[in-house]
Amino acid sequence: MANEVVLNALLWDILKKGGIDSQAEERNADGSKTDIRCTVGDCVIAVEAEHGDSSVKKKSANQDADDKLRRRVCNLAIALVYPPQCNTRDDLLNSDLLVNVRTPDYQPKPKQTKWTAVKGAAMANFIREAPNELGSPETLAKKANIAVNAAAARFSPEQSQSIMDEMGEAARGTNIKGLMTDLLTAIMFHTKLDTIRHETPPPLKDARQSPATLPYEEPWPPQSVSECLSDRNRIVKAFHTAHDQWLAIDYKQILEWSCAILHALPKSPNSNAAVTIIADAAINIQSASGKQHHDLVGITFCQSVETAKSDGSMYTTIPAATLLSTLLFDGLDMDWTNYEQVTSLRIVDFACGTGTLLIAAANYILQHEQTGQAEKVAQALLEQMLYGFDIYNRAIFQTATGLGMIAPSIAFHKMHLYSLTMGIDPKDGKAKLGALELLQELGQLSLNPRPLTGTRIDAEPAPIEVDKFHLAIMNPPFTRGDIRHKQLDKSTEKKLREREAQLYYNQPIEHSGNAIGFLVVAEKYLDANGRIAVVLPTAITTNSSAAKMRRWLAKRFFIQYIIISYDPQRIFHSGNTSIGEMLLVLERKKNSKTPPTQLIKLTNNPDTASGAAACASSILEGKIKKHEWGIIDRISPQEMAVGNWNAVQFTSNELYRIAKEIPNQWTSELGNQVKIQMSGGSIRRFARKCHPNELHATPALYRHDAVYHSNKMEVEPDYHVCPNEHDDPSILKVLGKANRMHIGWRIYLRTIKNFACRTTIPTVGSEWCEMEVAYNHPHASAASVEKAIVIILNSTPGKLGMIFRKTNKKPSYVHYSASGLSIIPFPRLRDLKPSQIEGLVKAYDALKSKERLSLPQAHKCPVQIAIDEAVCEHLHFDEKLCLKARHLLAQEPMVTAKRYQFPPPQSALL
Repeated sequence: MANEVVLNALLWDILKKGGIDSQAEERNADGSKTDIRCTVGDCVIAVEAEHGDSSVKKKSANQDADDKLRRRVCNLAIALVYPPQCNTRDDLLNSDLLVNVRTPDYQPKPKQTKWTAVKGAAMANFIREAPNELGSPETLAKKANIAVNAAAARFSPEQSQSIMDEMGEAARGTNIKGLMTDLLTAIMFHTKLDTIRHETPPPLKDARQSPATLPYEEPWPPQSVSECLSDRNRIVKAFHTAHDQWLAIDYKQILEWSCAILHALPKSPNSNAAVTIIADAAINIQSASGKQHHDLVGITFCQSVETAKSDGSMYTTIPAATLLSTLLFDGLDMDWTNYEQVTSLRIVDFACGTGTLLIAAANYILQHEQTGQAEKVAQALLEQMLYGFDIYNRAIFQTATGLGMIAPSIAFHKMHLYSLTMGIDPKDGKAKLGALELLQELGQLSLNPRPLTGTRIDAEPAPIEVDKFHLAIMNPPFTRGDIRHKQLDKSTEKKLREREAQLYYNQPIEHSGNAIGFLVVAEKYLDANGRIAVVLPTAITTNSSAAKMRRWLAKRFFIQYIIISYDPQRIFHSGNTSIGEMLLVLERKKNSKTPPTQLIKLTNNPDTASGAAACASSILEGKIKKHEWGIIDRISPQEMAVGNWNAVQFTSNELYRIAKEIPNQWTSELGNQVKIQMSGGSIRRFARKCHPNELHATPALYRHDAVYHSNKMEVEPDYHVCPNEHDDPSILKVLGKANRMHIGWRIYLRTIKNFACRTTIPTVGSEWCEMEVAYNHPHASAASVEKAIVIILNSTPGKLGMIFRKTNKKPSYVHYSASGLSIIPFPRLRDLKPSQIEGLVKAYDALKSKERLSLPQAHKCPVQIAIDEAVCEHLHFDEKLCLKARHLLAQEPMVTAKRYQFPPPQSALL
């Protein structure tokens, strides 16, 4: 049996062959011993291991790791536990090693320690990402945000307005906080320039200027950040001078903007104080170890974009970027030792924002290349391999700065970063939609296509020659049609909508949201073997308006991965949104035969870069651990071809299989038998709550989650409504369609008691929509049929069938469209015998006034059990399926708002 020392030696060899600079059984200067000492960049990592997974061994590994941090022999430490059965090299490669990262600021106690399972073969990737745990970008971004707010607060409203006026059109869409964010980024980059200062000016990047004509009188080298801060009375002037000096060499796309901001600041103590706050924060942030900390400004940047909601500005979190880039690159047939092959790659982001995804791609390449020419690869990355497009000059500035921090000595003016026009082009007065203008060559309206013009870094606006790309990685803006361009004047908004209609004509976009346009563009410019990684809203998976897009994707691409977060703490992959998001990895379709799509259901969405790397390794191995990250399901090529992505609807694969079985047991649809009147939107816009005695007062049912009101199947109206003054009188027609039977269409799954109800008198609904039986039943009255429908919809099969048709914007707050409600699987009511309807009516009358528990407790609610028993008895629904579905549904994160429980309670497995 191998001991810990032998396993350490084996792991060291695995890490070394994985490209990690490491030493085993290393003696430190203070005489202590480190099991394995690794160096990643300028970060020293101590790995402290134990053999055996008992709590005692875990505690010992943590104590040893924390001891190395206290002795300051490393920047961070990793506590590692080998499983008892691990004895050989093969065991080590294939075993799950338990690890957790310890930092000077994060040393959780045993009960709070989160252990991550990482295959021995994947430990090199895990260690590469570990430095990002040192001052996580989200934590450092809070410091940045505090500094930016404090600096902006130094200026009075009048001073702020004066600064914005001085900046002019270039600062459109931002505010004083945004300018302070940009200044913080520039000074962070200034700290990088301090590391390449020489006593004589570095060689010029091109022949635009000569050293004899440098446009400044001050001696070289420019002052460092610390030197600029030495005279607190001339800080603004000092930074302006230093940045102006560097401008003579290169860096126009970064420092020209910072010079403009510094020039616009009023000559007052407030300006010096504000820049001091920003510079102190820049030094503090840059002193933290970790190679991706520059990207933290992306978080602050997106918070400072005033039009973010309308134009869909999203910041991709670093864990999501790490996961997405790892899965994207894994599918490449790449010899990482071949310099020419590595540097021939062309990678694009058509909506690059602050460059998070391009930076993740760059980091992946730098971590994996083995050419022996790392510096030349870094130069090639920034000068020829990466392409970025965005509508904001400020975003391009942030991207250039973030990428530039990887290698500040490269020729910045050679970067392929383009600023595109979004709005009315001042030169020709025509509406432009940024990178979506590339759609013009695809549709039927492109007989005379206009060249796409953009502003390249350090150049005048000019036509863009877009080449074929091997990889596209994007988090494109996604906004609904009813809120896009709302921040603009009516004339501009009209022109942009008309331009959208032209570009979207005959495209698989239609009402699916503008993000899909970026996928169409990417597909056009993709190499024959190209791959795409993209962040999209989860709603696209099931919305009927996106069905054409899903079919188009399956026709053009093999969709390798769909990754959706079912983690209620992190349903998103962007840092400034609360809607559900998914990751897609696609590759150009080569033939008609494709394997199934892997659907990755994350029950634990990684919140660190190292965790994301471990999760990606599990996905790539096809052995994702339920307890660690989540569940794998597969969607057949046949289902993908017809746009059926319904497997995403539930975390539990088994619950999904039961939901698929419901239409086989109930061969009809609700919409074939019931008229659905969705008046909620009209009521909220054109009606107001009123006294019952007012003219046109109509009983209304507003709420579905009231504790004491809608916890029964038969309810009283909770309000009266009447038309607003001066509103369209057609609202009277809506109020005239009051009915007694209602179904929920805006539902909080955590609080809902009833999915359908029946009111004591005819009523209109807001979050409820009215239903009306579409025909006269040959054997029962309308009232009896209504009662039967309410019982069926409140049964577990009824609720499950309804949830199966939900949209996926936010898991716990689901919406339905009239078309979605109409296709809910349902028994064929006309064919039911009188005895069946009588049995359901009897159940309704016995249970209608009994209080029910909300959905998370429904599996143990006596009323729910009685409803299910009635439906199974009279409609012959499978009792075992109903029982299992009732318990599994109660475990779903969208119902409980808690992470999925493994395994489900024993009662759910009966």
